[in-house]
Amino acid sequence: MIAATLSFVGCASAPTATNTPAGRAFAEANPLFHQDPRWLGADAALSTPLAPGRTLWLFGDTFIALSDKHVRTESTMVHNTVAIQTGDDPRTAAMVFSWRTNADSPPDAFFPERGSHYFWPGCGIRLSEGPLVVFLYDIVNTNGEQFGFKCTGYALALVDNPDAPAAAWEPRIVPVATSAFDAVPATALVREGDYVVALAIRENGTHAGALVRYPAAALAQGDVSHAEWWAGNARGWVSASALGANGPTFVLDDAGAECSIHWDARTKSYIHIASYGFGATTIGMRTAPNLTGPWSEPVTVYRPPESDGPHPFVYAAKAHPELIGPHPDDLVLTYATNSFTFGDLFTPEGERSLYWPQFVVVKVGK
Repeated sequence: MIAATLSFVGCASAPTATNTPAGRAFAEANPLFHQDPRWLGADAALSTPLAPGRTLWLFGDTFIALSDKHVRTESTMVHNTVAIQTGDDPRTAAMVFSWRTNADSPPDAFFPERGSHYFWPGCGIRLSEGPLVVFLYDIVNTNGEQFGFKCTGYALALVDNPDAPAAAWEPRIVPVATSAFDAVPATALVREGDYVVALAIRENGTHAGALVRYPAAALAQGDVSHAEWWAGNARGWVSASALGANGPTFVLDDAGAECSIHWDARTKSYIHIASYGFGATTIGMRTAPNLTGPWSEPVTVYRPPESDGPHPFVYAAKAHPELIGPHPDDLVLTYATNSFTFGDLFTPEGERSLYWPQFVVVKVGK
């Protein structure tokens, strides 16, 4: 389902303001994703701190080798996988990948399918109130309609023992009722006091971003019934039923289908990272004093070299602020690489360079 994945993560429009790219390749960290010869590449690549020095990675459609040749031509694709990173520096950290296994069947997605529905990962958060909570996009195939798939809403995966190895996890999947308006959480999550604030993305048209918050104690139980949406400065946070026909206020006019938001102590601001453009893309950054804005115009911080390739499809840029770069002022990012020509992923060069997350660092301190 790579083609479907590519469509789902369609990138934001080009930044309206740019500067000289401040980012640089962090290629010495890329071997982190090559530590298991069976795991042959994926996209999405969201990260969640679980404990000091321990990070969860969430991946979308993933190649898993079926033979000792460890090549994509002898592999299967599952809709999601996870990995646990030990160590904050990706150049020296260890990585253990996980997916569902059964002696009588091929590898399967870590978060299992539910009938005709399957999951692509959204963001996760480790709650001090108890479990790890992962937002999952609920996807169903559409037999060629539009892109051949659609997002029908979201679900939650609750992991009660996140300190154990991921292979020992038994996530509890909690379905969530579909919203009456077009905004699906959560490509980014931020803890603010007693609440977890999620970025919800408009699926149709430009991927604008709205905000919905959940009491952390309720979210830890898989309860989203107390969710409140940001309705603008005049109204503040209100329940979905009180929003009205127009739905929530979109605080980001174009957030990208995949992105990240985090508070950065060095800049004393929130930072939003996303891919801009479509196919041949750049990585852009916005800042804001508050999650509700006002958000700056995006500035270009890096142009991936893969954007200058023969059939470029570069997307899914995100920040990983829990990781360490070569310099104290570095913010560590990743982006996804792919090709509009599916066969490129199976060539010797494609096996090495395409459909693997790529690391970048951007200097954000003084």
